[in-house]
Amino acid sequence: WNEEDPEPVIGFWGYFRQPAWAPPFFTICGSLWPIASDSMGRKPILCIALLGGALGSALQGLSVVMVWPFMAFLCTRGLAGMFSGIVPVLKAYIVDHFTADEVPKVLAYREAAGTFAFVVGPAVGGILAAHVFASPLFFSAITGVVAAGLALCSLQEDSGEHRRRKRTERQSVKASNSKDSTSGAAPKAMSSIVLAAAPLMSLSFVWACTRTCFHAYFPLLLARRFSLSVTEMGSALMAVSLMIAVVQIAAFEPCRQRVGLKKTLSGGGVLIAIGLSRLCALPDNASMLLVLLCSFLYGTGSALLTPALPALLIRSAPEGRTGTVLGVESGIVNFGRIIAPPIFGLLCAPRSRLPTFAGILAASTAGAFRMRTALQQPKTQQL
Repeated sequence: WNEEDPEPVIGFWGYFRQPAWAPPFFTICGSLWPIASDSMGRKPILCIALLGGALGSALQGLSVVMVWPFMAFLCTRGLAGMFSGIVPVLKAYIVDHFTADEVPKVLAYREAAGTFAFVVGPAVGGILAAHVFASPLFFSAITGVVAAGLALCSLQEDSGEHRRRKRTERQSVKASNSKDSTSGAAPKAMSSIVLAAAPLMSLSFVWACTRTCFHAYFPLLLARRFSLSVTEMGSALMAVSLMIAVVQIAAFEPCRQRVGLKKTLSGGGVLIAIGLSRLCALPDNASMLLVLLCSFLYGTGSALLTPALPALLIRSAPEGRTGTVLGVESGIVNFGRIIAPPIFGLLCAPRSRLPTFAGILAASTAGAFRMRTALQQPKTQQL
């Protein structure tokens, strides 16, 4: 804390006042589970990760109740982090068990469920912590065990009919687009996979940085400009999150069917850039309504871009390697989430507006990807 300024000081070294191994540790572990699911199956990995996360949460709660040393708490936190990476496994499961046309819609529903969870979760945790400070950690452990039980009982096995159906579906599409099979076909296919995935991976990194910085600095903007209380800031963020969930459920699929995935992705990036740019350009005497309108514009773009990105990325995944591609993308996203807050904190300290160049870069990257795919449309395989 800065004694002259009651607000927290956001800085690079303050952000990393934790064990140096933690950021790469969480990034690597978040990628390993999706990769392992390609060989071990989605359902077993989901159950293992959920139970491991529940154990980590329970130990964190115990460390608070028993007043263990701070390093012990960090170790239990690290144990919980070892079992992160459930979301990419869920996405891979969706790819395995739904048709290619249904996958983008189901991914949008999953994103909406995650967005709604980020609204309900903090509210439930705050209510529980008001009575017993460590109770949210134990509640998280209980819900993790319940989720593992639901996964064990309700999810279908990966091997067998579903994988054969997906393999047949992809092979039929490949056969209609591929030419004669030669000795150089495999390297060419691999090079096309790399070329297709590279811009999307880059966009995932930029989007992770943009989204992380918005959620980190938007409350700071509200507090400095409008002197909102914690409850009022929470209400504003909840309104934005609920709007994102509504757009993901009601508007993403009609937009995709009308203009296609690539244009949906590009349009989302443009809306994000416009929303953040206008938010930054608002004068100091701007009303709260204008701020919310700009943030809603950002949220609409986020609702369109977030499901479209993995839906396009999985098209470049080799057969049987969907989890690997999503795991690599998860590692890139986690790395962006780790480095973005301290770097943007240095760029905008001590007084700043909301950083916007990451959002503009996201939109330009999406536009470049759209132009590139349009130029290479005859050569690109639509898996």
